[in-house]
Amino acid sequence: MAIFGNAANANVTVDPAAGNYGSSTAIPIITVDSNKRISAINTTSLTLDASVNTNSALGAVGTYGFLMQASGNTAYNPGQTLAGSSLRYADATGNVSNNVTPSGTWRLMGYDSGSPRVNSGSGSGSGSGSGNISGNVQGNTSLSSGEVQGNVSGALQGGEVQGNVSLSSGNIQGNQNVNVSGNISVSSHSHAINSTNQVAKGATAGGNFSGSGSISLDNMNVAGNVSTSGLNVAGNTSVTTSGLNVAGNVVTDNLNVGGNASVNVNTNVNVNTTVAYPASLWMRTV
Repeated sequence: MAIFGNAANANVTVDPAAGNYGSSTAIPIITVDSNKRISAINTTSLTLDASVNTNSALGAVGTYGFLMQASGNTAYNPGQTLAGSSLRYADATGNVSNNVTPSGTWRLMGYDSGSPRVNSGSGSGSGSGSGNISGNVQGNTSLSSGEVQGNVSGALQGGEVQGNVSLSSGNIQGNQNVNVSGNISVSSHSHAINSTNQVAKGATAGGNFSGSGSISLDNMNVAGNVSTSGLNVAGNTSVTTSGLNVAGNVVTDNLNVGGNASVNVNTNVNVNTTVAYPASLWMRTV
């Protein structure tokens, strides 16, 4: 309540609520009427005259700047404050300028999402080509298992059988023709004298004989050793190798290879690129 002048001019002109009027962003507005009485008390936003800040030093209280968070991706709402040590000067696109750190405390005059700006894209392509291949195989190949498929046949050009063969049983097939000749010797002997004629007979010794015949050898059993060492062999042979297991090393070092090759390529590419972090307008408060 305000009382001014004499009793005729005394009047209640305002009945404000208890409290403070004005803040760092608002100033009090007091209205006085023609009778010098306070008729109203209000506040109004603080507006800085650009001409006042024209000559202010960089980063001084009341100045503005585009700033970006020094690290992290925290979201800040309009009006929040942050220490200058956590900010860096930047341009509107989010590029940091020389990593300069402002001092004091700053109030955010807009919104800072803290999220990086990302460019995404995708693409695909395909291609094909062909050409000749030539070169050498380096190293050897080890066979751990496998089978030979097919048979081997051909002529034996020469060779020798080594060692002897032992016959444990067997039969001879066929007959053997023989010729026989020799002498027969008869010793001396006497004969009885015939009582009638009374003639004595003398003995004649000796004589020759000859003849031929056939001896059957069929199914005659044989056994013993047959010498085959150094026996030459020749002729045709056929060896079954199908299903024969094989293992060992196959020499492929410097084996020449050649041929034609065709290549078809299909490629899909997805790219996400971080362009920059956001820069916002801040004001130095203290």
